[in-house]
This record gives sequence, structure tokens and C-alpha cells, in this order.
Amino acid sequence: MSDLQCLLYMSTAARDMAPDELDAMLLRARARNQSMGITGALLHYGGRFVQILEGESASVEQCFQRISADKRHGEITRIHSGPVAAPSFPDWSMRYVVNAGPPDRAVVAFLDELQCRPSPETVRQAIALLGRLAGGSADWQSR
Repeated sequence: MSDLQCLLYMSTAARDMAPDELDAMLLRARARNQSMGITGALLHYGGRFVQILEGESASVEQCFQRISADKRHGEITRIHSGPVAAPSFPDWSMRYVVNAGPPDRAVVAFLDELQCRPSPETVRQAIALLGRLAGGSADWQSR
């Protein structure tokens, strides 16, 4: 039996982060995630973070506890955690997605819905949204 877990959380950025500070954070987090067998994706948009962490339950929980203690995050909310049969982001230790175009009102409305009224359906939609945005487009960059 697999111990694979998916955890989805949202948080607000406690302060604005310079691009080089974000890049340094990403490098450290990716290395740590890879060493722990964690995969996933991170969306940073409108002062909010939305992240999906996937991996062995103990590793995912340890990672989330570290994130919860990080002062760069405020108002951190666990939206969902539970077992999964297979990871949605198996090739990414942490895919980073950021808006590079005009504000996307549909994404803002969806994030508001996800945060205020999480449900199994909005969790599925969030995983699909991150997967779609992580593929990149004219308005969304991923790395």
C-alpha cells in the first residue's frame, strides 16, 4: 500500500519579495524537496501562494510544518490533504508559476472560492489549474 499524500495549502505573502529573493528561495526549496522525494507546484499570484506538495506522508507533513513556520508566509491555510494513487506533478520538485500578463480575474475569483469554500471539486480544479498554468502560456510563465 502506498503512503503517497497530496497536500494543498494557500497563504499570503507576509511582504513583497524581490525576484532574486524568490529565486534563492526556489533553489533551496527545490533541492530540499528533491532530497525528501517531494514533488509539486507553486503558484505565486496577487500576493498569495498556492502550493501542492506530493510525496510520502511524513515528508509532506515535515515540509508543510517548515513552511508554516516560515515568516514569509502569513495566513497559511491547509485546504486539503489526503492520499493519492499517483502524483499529479511527478517530474517537478517544485514547478513555479507566475503571471506575466494582465491580471487574470478568473484566477483571482477561483482562488477566492478555493480559500473561502474549499470542496473536493475545487481541490480537483486547483490541481488541474496548476497543471495547466505550469505548462506556460503568453500570460503565465513557469520555471
